[in-house]
Amino acid sequence: ASGQGDSMEATRDRIRGSLWGLFIADALASPTHWFYGGPSQVQRAYRGLIKGYVKPNMQCDGSIMNKSNTGGAGRGAYSGDVIGSVINHGKKGYWAPGQSIHYHCTLQAGENTLEASLLRVLLRCIAANGGAFDAEQFRKAYVEFMTTPGSHNDCYASTCHRMFFENFVQGVPPERCPSNDGHNVDTIDGLVLPTAVALATASLPATEAFEAVRACVGVTRRSATLDEFARGLAVLLRALVGGVPLQEAARGACRASRALACAEREVATARYNPVVA
Repeated sequence: ASGQGDSMEATRDRIRGSLWGLFIADALASPTHWFYGGPSQVQRAYRGLIKGYVKPNMQCDGSIMNKSNTGGAGRGAYSGDVIGSVINHGKKGYWAPGQSIHYHCTLQAGENTLEASLLRVLLRCIAANGGAFDAEQFRKAYVEFMTTPGSHNDCYASTCHRMFFENFVQGVPPERCPSNDGHNVDTIDGLVLPTAVALATASLPATEAFEAVRACVGVTRRSATLDEFARGLAVLLRALVGGVPLQEAARGACRASRALACAEREVATARYNPVVA
């Protein structure tokens, strides 16, 4: 019994560490969101490498936020008011054309982005539901959080959120608001929220856990691509919190997921392609 208790506490500790690591990494990385120039770009922008929490700059060379659609998907017009009036209240001016504004210019050093803030909303839902994920419960909390002025301080909201609330203000039922523009929704930021569900369901049978992860993706996005990648992430996280060494867990996830199969060689050789997002 003691050994089983120790094992359960070790699993809990790994889950806590995973979540703390996510929030810390999000805050550390936000100043370099969509930097494609490697260390030299970081050094130019921040007069050195980032070694702790740093406030994002106001300006960002090459920013596409000022080319983005404030009323819906991807790039487009500045005439829409989803940004500023429906969500991200008071932030629309930062999206005005002719500027080059950093996506997270309104955040303070160490402050989390919108995606990590939504993860906190999701965690509170899971905790209030006895550790179980309920899509309808989270959907209601998501809509309330996003449409409440002052609920977060981030300037940027990705396409999936803009499309959701473009539909929402037209009277589409929330469960039918997730959409996909074929380019900006099937993206890596869509794995943030499923991380919490993958961890919360780590002790459940795999089939049940994967269905919960898929349902989590579907609250904010309509994406078969992300469904598959989130499933692979869940395989990886379930192994890690169970104590499987990282490389072994990563190779197992690659073998178990069609989406990750192409990465097995990188994992085996420890030679990785960088991810920029």
